[in-house]
Amino acid sequence: MAAANSAETTEKIEACVKVWIKQIEQVLAESDQLRKEADDLGPRAELDHWKKRMSRFNYLLDQLKTPDVSAVLGVLLLAKSKLIKSWRELDIRITDAANEAKDNVKYLYSLERFCDPLYNSDPVSMVDAIPALINAIKMIHSISRYYNTSEKITSLFVKVTNQMITSCKAYITNNGSNSIWDQPHQVVTDKIKAAIRLNQEYQRCFHKTKEQLEQTPSQRKFDISEMYIFGKFDTFQRRLNKILEMFDTITTYSALQDSKIEGLETIATRFQAIVMNLKKKHYSFLDHRRTDFDVDYEEFCKSTSELHKQLRTFMENTFDEIQNTEKALNVLEKFERLGIRDLGIDERYQHILQNYGRDLEMVSSIYAKQKLDPPIGRNMPPVAGRIMWARQLYSRIQRPMDLFKKHEGVLSTKEAKMIIRNFNRVARTLLEYEILYHHNWMTKMEYARAGLKALLLVRSSVTGQLVVNLDPEILTQIRETDCMKRMNLEIPPFAAQLQQKQNILKQDYDKLQLMLSENTRIRAKIQTAFEQMAMPHVAKVRCFIHSKSWKAV
Repeated sequence: MAAANSAETTEKIEACVKVWIKQIEQVLAESDQLRKEADDLGPRAELDHWKKRMSRFNYLLDQLKTPDVSAVLGVLLLAKSKLIKSWRELDIRITDAANEAKDNVKYLYSLERFCDPLYNSDPVSMVDAIPALINAIKMIHSISRYYNTSEKITSLFVKVTNQMITSCKAYITNNGSNSIWDQPHQVVTDKIKAAIRLNQEYQRCFHKTKEQLEQTPSQRKFDISEMYIFGKFDTFQRRLNKILEMFDTITTYSALQDSKIEGLETIATRFQAIVMNLKKKHYSFLDHRRTDFDVDYEEFCKSTSELHKQLRTFMENTFDEIQNTEKALNVLEKFERLGIRDLGIDERYQHILQNYGRDLEMVSSIYAKQKLDPPIGRNMPPVAGRIMWARQLYSRIQRPMDLFKKHEGVLSTKEAKMIIRNFNRVARTLLEYEILYHHNWMTKMEYARAGLKALLLVRSSVTGQLVVNLDPEILTQIRETDCMKRMNLEIPPFAAQLQQKQNILKQDYDKLQLMLSENTRIRAKIQTAFEQMAMPHVAKVRCFIHSKSWKAV
């Protein structure tokens, strides 16, 4: 009371309180300022912020409760100072700020265990924790006294997004120890797809919760900017999609390196140079804020596009030099195995199919001209030679058709159906030709049996000399049987027996030839002086020969 009654003392006390008010207002002003934070902070940073703020205001409140401050305020109250009103307003603001910090810390502490998977799990297992996390944020938004504003909830969601992106980068790079080029492409691809799925599941759960809130009138709605929350993750996902496209392109064109197509080595080397140039970049490809990547990505796409054009030109030039349909199909199959899109494989199949249609007409024309007297291979008997000729023509049209059947859609067009009908007509004609000659041969084999019943030794009507009477048709039929067997055609029982005894027949033929030559040689050596003496022996040999039937067994 003495101090309150002293104008000088009251003035000094008011001066002191004015300094306090100024200091407190500065603290409150700093607290109300827009927070300047790094753009990659996680939700734990939000808890740390409110813990620090709670500590600061609690410390301030403790100071305001000290005896000295109470004494000063008591003097001003008794002196009816005008500062009391300002102080009370300030005290209310301080108390409210402290209560806000305390309340927010309480709820953020309850959220902490739901945020732990964002720091301790990979994106694959993190997906399972998203529903519980969003539900916990929804509860805070619904029941919290201070932390229910759009700004605070949006800030919290942004920090959740930040931590997800950070965890995805750590997962993909093995906590920064490996770049995307240091790991197998498939491993990185699987990790990237897991990160993309995390973003998709994150947004799906958010929208599901938002729809549930909108359908419940009593619940507070999520009136927050989705673009602000998910925009960063969507940008990161677009970067990941570009990396996936790069990997897909690299994997696709890597087939050039292993291809056996002659002349493709130059294009494969060019592609390797494009990839090496990309791998030499020193920045992190996962940093979605770096615009360098977008420039390099566009350059990569442009280079691979030009390479693709070169590959198509190479393929067209390759087929311009191939006239044979079967060879063209085999080469086209090699290009198809590359697995590279937009090479014009289907169009090339149709082009080859048209050439094949002309081949069918040519084979049909050859058959019509040569069927009566076809060119027979060297050392081939007549019937087997004709069948082999027909089979060669059939093979020329059958092998390409088998290759066409492997490619779906080639034979489904209107033009293809006409070619198929023509193929069936020519193939049926050639098969009938083979069946006809094979059937005639089997019938003819029965007549060959009569040739074995003839005398093996006969006297020539011209020279009067004995000759071995082995019908040449027998040897021909033996060769026919060998060829028919190699062509997997049916042979009659007699032909099989003849084939089995061919060595015996040939040996007997050789022995008879030797006997006749020896007979001629020895008789020629008989001198004129001894002819009379040798006549009984010569007559005896002649009689012996004529007395025997000498038929084949």
